[in-house]
Amino acid sequence: MDAVETRLIEVDKVDLRKIDRARFEQSNLDRRVKSAVLIDPGGAQAYDAESLKEIAIPMAFINLGSPGTIPAAVIASGLAALAPHASYATVAGADHFSFLPECKEGGAELLKSFGEIDPICDDGEGRSRADIHSELIDLVREALQLTLKEPS
Repeated sequence: MDAVETRLIEVDKVDLRKIDRARFEQSNLDRRVKSAVLIDPGGAQAYDAESLKEIAIPMAFINLGSPGTIPAAVIASGLAALAPHASYATVAGADHFSFLPECKEGGAELLKSFGEIDPICDDGEGRSRADIHSELIDLVREALQLTLKEPS
């Protein structure tokens, strides 16, 4: 195994080869959870297709961005297609960092001065973060209202 492979397996001093696989792959079903909203779910390529097919609760997957601009690590359209009670939406003009709070004046420059290379304060296509948040709030509210209605 070369140094690159070793680094991919050892994350933050945790050797992923030594994780108890049975415990890692166990069901973590919590019957109190009645619905889920997932925004840019990380590690999207790592989800197990069979596991997704067994999820019985409604799930709303939301990606920030337009098709072709969403990072592969978070693209959720395939996850939504596998989960039996799932919906999928995108927020155009956003990017992966658009879920974060609005940056204060000078925030982008301060982050760059600390060596941050990700565009944490920038949103795509000229939309304001407040506008993106408003659309995102509406999508989350709609998903939860549809799935968490009080019994009549």
